Amino acid sequence: MNIIEESNVNRFKAEVNHLLVEREAENNLPLGLLRGMDQEESSLAPYLLYIKEAGKTTCMTMRTPPHLWILPSISTASKAGIEHLVQYLLDHEYDIPGVLGEEQAVEWFIEACHSKGNLEPNLHMRQGIYKLEKLATPPDREGNFVRAEKSDLALAKKWFLQYGKEVGEAHIEEQASDLATDMIEKEKMFFWTVNGIPVSMACRARETLNGATINAVFTPDEHKRKGYGSLVTYHLSKYLLEKGFLFCSLYTDMDNATSNSIYQKIGYRWVGNSIVYHLHSRKT
Repeated sequence: MNIIEESNVNRFKAEVNHLLVEREAENNLPLGLLRGMDQEESSLAPYLLYIKEAGKTTCMTMRTPPHLWILPSISTASKAGIEHLVQYLLDHEYDIPGVLGEEQAVEWFIEACHSKGNLEPNLHMRQGIYKLEKLATPPDREGNFVRAEKSDLALAKKWFLQYGKEVGEAHIEEQASDLATDMIEKEKMFFWTVNGIPVSMACRARETLNGATINAVFTPDEHKRKGYGSLVTYHLSKYLLEKGFLFCSLYTDMDNATSNSIYQKIGYRWVGNSIVYHLHSRKT
């Protein structure tokens, strides 16, 4: 069993892509990130590692600093392989701020970090991954689906800041201004409006070969419980399917039964779980 580090994104994709596309919707995060690396420059190079056993690639992990290590859903991943990977990261003094991904692989990873590396895990979130190929009957509400414009930038910044706080993601709060600017400039942010006033937002995120991911679905407190989040998600999904994508995917908080139910009503179906842990040095 060998751990191989790769610095070239295209060579890495050639090794691991066949493992990821078996579960394309479930692996939208690593697939989308790797696809985007061909098109965007980053100030920090990604860490790209894969496991080779008997001449075959059986698992992979990647990290784009300052974010966490990603463990995708791969049928050939094994506990022994993940333990070997953790030992490699520790031996080579990689920073391990946390991990996210397929539930079983992540559990193996944090167990190994706890036993081998004196690292204490802190559960951050249990997420469900949902996939939509065909929309259900549209929700019946007044309003309009519109793309955010430059004139909406101040509101978009405010909402991204509130969204980051709501989901407990400090990096979103810190980057709210840049994220809002980027989403509007790339025409990836959309609103549901009532009487011309934005009441909810959703964004078009990364793409895979056949799918597109929706994220940052947010409704401010004064407009909650009126179905607006469902409406903006429905119409953004419709927009993406009409653009030619075969499916849409999104993440939900598994502890939020309401949001999981809402997405299912418009046609989304559960395909897998993703779990997020932060890791810190154990106190002595």
